[in-house]
Amino acid sequence: MRIGRPVRVAFAGVAHSHPFADAENLRARGARLLSLWDPDDPAAANEFRRRFGVAARPDLDALLEERPDVVVATVRTPRAAHVSRVCTRARIPAFFNKTVAADERGLECWSTAAGAPRFTTSVLRFAPALLELARELRDVRVRAVDIVAQHDISAFLQPGRRWQDDPRGAGGTLVNIGIHAWEMLDVLLPGARARVLSATATKGTVPTASELLATVHAEVGETALAVTVSGVAGPDCYAVRALTDDGLRHVRLGTDPPALGYHGAADGILRLARTREPAVAESRTRAVYDNALAAARVARDAEACAAPSPPHQIGEHNGSASV
Repeated sequence: MRIGRPVRVAFAGVAHSHPFADAENLRARGARLLSLWDPDDPAAANEFRRRFGVAARPDLDALLEERPDVVVATVRTPRAAHVSRVCTRARIPAFFNKTVAADERGLECWSTAAGAPRFTTSVLRFAPALLELARELRDVRVRAVDIVAQHDISAFLQPGRRWQDDPRGAGGTLVNIGIHAWEMLDVLLPGARARVLSATATKGTVPTASELLATVHAEVGETALAVTVSGVAGPDCYAVRALTDDGLRHVRLGTDPPALGYHGAADGILRLARTREPAVAESRTRAVYDNALAAARVARDAEACAAPSPPHQIGEHNGSASV
């Protein structure tokens, strides 16, 4: 991009609330908001255009014809790989709000696009308190880490948002919310790849297609790891407890946008536009998603095994069990 002019930003999708925060923060930093393409959520798209004064574009190609300096992509998860391919083919950098994959195949499709820089992350990666904790842990022996990611899923059970609760959509609670926990782990232990030892999940009494609550026990090398991914009713909670040879350290993130990392995410998007340098290396994104998907697979397999088997049907004529 030409030095001295505002960064020009286009938006691909408003599938959830994050692009509204991104637009506010980017505009406050002097960026020029160009246009929006959204294939799924007309009400949210109309509100976004009204609030930010951007033009509507009929498709992704039309959005990219303006040659923005960066695209902020927030499409429903099954569309993420296609948007990634189109943006990289056009050689336009892109930032993707979570989630970009709900399974290993989707992650592979998103990851294999090449031709322009892009990155995806939870905003929590940029939370100041989490970054400070990571600095404190840099030179000490970490023996155990406990992580909690709690976000009420009741909104995801409404008709227009159920794709986020669907394991085939945004990945359900263990991926859609769990990604926050695994991003926090990656900040504290960069590139950590967890060996999942056990995991359990429950649907509780809510009509979820995925899970209400899950606990995961794992290890990263010699570091023990416990992760709680929760969608129960109540306020958000993102917290980390690290046990080290030097003592116990605990952080619970604040609830305002700067404390959650939204400002840092906007800075990362602008840096991507100006320098074409992603804020998160692809190898670390792969580790984050591999951990989240492995935890979801183990927990859901355990839940399926624990489910009661249907009673055998006895054949009417010969007394044998039906098959």
